[in-house]
Amino acid sequence: MKTFARNALLASTFLMASAGSSQANPTSFSLSADYVTEYVFRGTTLAGEAFQPGAELAFGDFTAGVWASIAVGEESIAFDDEIDFYASYTFAPTETISLDVGATLYHYPQSGGVLDIGTGAGDASTLEFFGSASFDAPLEPTFTVNYDITLETLTVIGTAGYSFPISENTSFDLGATAGHVETSGAGDYTYGILSGALSFAMSETSSFYVSANFGISSDDTFADIDFDPANPFSVGLSQDNSFWLGIGFSSGF
Repeated sequence: MKTFARNALLASTFLMASAGSSQANPTSFSLSADYVTEYVFRGTTLAGEAFQPGAELAFGDFTAGVWASIAVGEESIAFDDEIDFYASYTFAPTETISLDVGATLYHYPQSGGVLDIGTGAGDASTLEFFGSASFDAPLEPTFTVNYDITLETLTVIGTAGYSFPISENTSFDLGATAGHVETSGAGDYTYGILSGALSFAMSETSSFYVSANFGISSDDTFADIDFDPANPFSVGLSQDNSFWLGIGFSSGF
């Protein structure tokens, strides 16, 4: 699932460059492309190596975008691809608090059509609503509540981060995420992720990063991606921790 805005930027290693404030540029467009050695979504492995492109349009306080995760490498046969469509509205009740509300449609094209939402066609798509609060405070904390009405899954996430300037155009960014996931009839688990990213600003609107991430879970929600070509679907969730890397580029217009 897409993680650059709604779900903890550093948790999913999806880093976006700012395209300018809404006051300076009421409409902006951004593109991004990332590669990860493991696609982890809310403390669960959804794929091994993956290419993850995205596009986002912001107009005033509204944002809409599309993001995809495409499994690559020999183990890609064992995982589904994913395309997410999302929209949100942001408003600031005070100078130090920003609120964000919106919805995301998660689509898995191998399972059916984009409108097969919770149907007998294999749940090719699920629909989730979310709300988040971000605070202009030390460590820039953000708290997000997500509810997937198709899967009947509630997720509560808290994130914090800090950026250490290295030079005028380079920084080292640390991030921490803690989340709790509850799914009706399927139990629950709690997870945490620590991330470190070296970020390079190539211009005022373009950036490049490399990252390292470590996740831990109260349940076996991470996959041991020891791929056996003779039995490709033997890959399963059997670990309570994982380490993965990411690299990416983003540019705003």
